[in-house]
Amino acid sequence: MKLTIHESISHVVPNCHLGYLIINDVIVRGTPPALNQEFDKLQIEVAKAYDMDILPKLPRILSVRNMYKKLNFDPARYRPASEALVRRVLQKKYLYYVNSAVDVNNYCSIKFLLPFGLYDLGKIVGDVAYVRATEGYYTNIAGKEVSTDNKPFLADNIGVFGNPTADSRRTAVNLATRNLLAVIYADESVGAAELNEVLDFAAAMFVCYNGGYVSEKHIVNAKES
Repeated sequence: MKLTIHESISHVVPNCHLGYLIINDVIVRGTPPALNQEFDKLQIEVAKAYDMDILPKLPRILSVRNMYKKLNFDPARYRPASEALVRRVLQKKYLYYVNSAVDVNNYCSIKFLLPFGLYDLGKIVGDVAYVRATEGYYTNIAGKEVSTDNKPFLADNIGVFGNPTADSRRTAVNLATRNLLAVIYADESVGAAELNEVLDFAAAMFVCYNGGYVSEKHIVNAKES
């Protein structure tokens, strides 16, 4: 599988880049107790470090929001996944535990304040492009139809399947998933060295709690796509 950034994105956000991992032969389970404990600890740390007044002013949150605005993707209406998760923690709302893969993905998104997307690689057909989609709809994880019109999306030969806010039901990871595609939607302020470190951390977490092995780790830059 090849992942590229389409010119419809790169012309507007020329320093855009994505980090991605392919993890093969995983065994996705219910949330392991050790991961549950790690997640609880992280939520306590986040609640102590941030509050609802500070959150919108954090440099990483501001940078991701700025990336959205350049793409005419309203961050107030379509919150980046990372910001939405942290807000739930600060509002003391219940954080959903889904499975050993999705929970690692959400853990990393909260820890690094970056949108992470996680997809069942076996449900992806052909190569993948990060592109501004045309008119249409897709069914999100919650089963609701969402407009794709002019919004940034990952798309394969079948159509769109995910973006920094919400992913599709079609490529959702479940207990039958055996191969994962994890994507980090990095804002322009994240350098290559830092993104590599984030990828390494995420790779170790995915393998620790899901087994398998990392077969690919790449950073895709808009200027090179």
